[in-house]
Amino acid sequence: MALAVAGSVYRSARTVARTRAVVPLATAASDTPLPPPVTIVVPARDEAGVLHECLTGLRAQTHPGTLRIVLVDDGSTDGTGDIGRAHAAVDPRVRVVRVEGPPPGWAGKVHAMHVGIERAGAADAGEWLLFVDADTVLAPDLLGRLLATAEEVDADLVSTPGGPPAGHSASWPLLMPAGLQMIGENASPDGRGRKAFAIGHCLALRRSYYEKIGGWRTLASMRNEDVAIATTVRDHGGTTRLVDGADHVTTSGMDPFVQGWASFRKSFVAGARGSVPVLLAGGLGQIALSLAPPVATLAGLRGRNPALAAVGLAGWAAQGVAHARTAKLMRADSRLAPLAPLTGALFGGVLLDGAARVARGTVRWKGRRTTS
Repeated sequence: MALAVAGSVYRSARTVARTRAVVPLATAASDTPLPPPVTIVVPARDEAGVLHECLTGLRAQTHPGTLRIVLVDDGSTDGTGDIGRAHAAVDPRVRVVRVEGPPPGWAGKVHAMHVGIERAGAADAGEWLLFVDADTVLAPDLLGRLLATAEEVDADLVSTPGGPPAGHSASWPLLMPAGLQMIGENASPDGRGRKAFAIGHCLALRRSYYEKIGGWRTLASMRNEDVAIATTVRDHGGTTRLVDGADHVTTSGMDPFVQGWASFRKSFVAGARGSVPVLLAGGLGQIALSLAPPVATLAGLRGRNPALAAVGLAGWAAQGVAHARTAKLMRADSRLAPLAPLTGALFGGVLLDGAARVARGTVRWKGRRTTS
């Protein structure tokens, strides 16, 4: 039990250290006399409920460089395409492309982003490429400040998470801290770990590196495409950074709670490559490490073993600190930090749910299977 608590303390300390590697957003856009042209690609499948706010935010960007916005309607069955065409009718920078789903060997979102760049045209694609989820809204100055951040840290790929919308669901305080911790254990915000951490809500990439890695075509089947492209850029000599821009980016993709649960489940099933044993081990390990400190505390108190109780309390406190740091990064309520063992164990259920669904062949996202 003491060893399990020690493992919990170690991973909590590692989480805190990695949150410190997240780069702050630049305070202002760059004042360079030649601001870079940017192509923005928005992959969208059945996003009629949120797309208008996304496109409105993109069109309102104060970045003085040339903007080209390509909405890729990925086989939507709602009014996604109509909303995009309404924006295109009043803003020549907006273009709508329709695709009827991905061809064999491609993940839907990756294919949509690939098509967006292809349809923009290589000559007109711009010095920077920005990929934005359709459920994400950018503040008017976000693009300029994000590119300025890339200049300050000499990065070739930068991404930022989105913060919660007003009236957000319980997925933010209950799932987000543990989810971010688990992703961060395998991917580093500064790109120096086994994998490079990136978040697909809002991801900017130099076009030169997009071409150097072979574009999305080289990652055609990936469903954890944000971490995959950041790691690939890093492995090709590029610099990647996770940026703290959540005050200027909002995402509704984690709401309501059931959608937040499903979103994390999809990501971890993809990260485990659909392996039931990996998902089971990850889920059970997450539950065991999360609950070890309170169990040790109670066992020490009941058995009159002050040393064990002290170890348990230290592990509990460490989990609370890690929970508070990840919650702060994602702009989630950190008041549940004392309950970190319970929220951590709850997140283990996400992985176990993923294992069960993979075993039954019922893992789907937006009507499509997410495992081959």
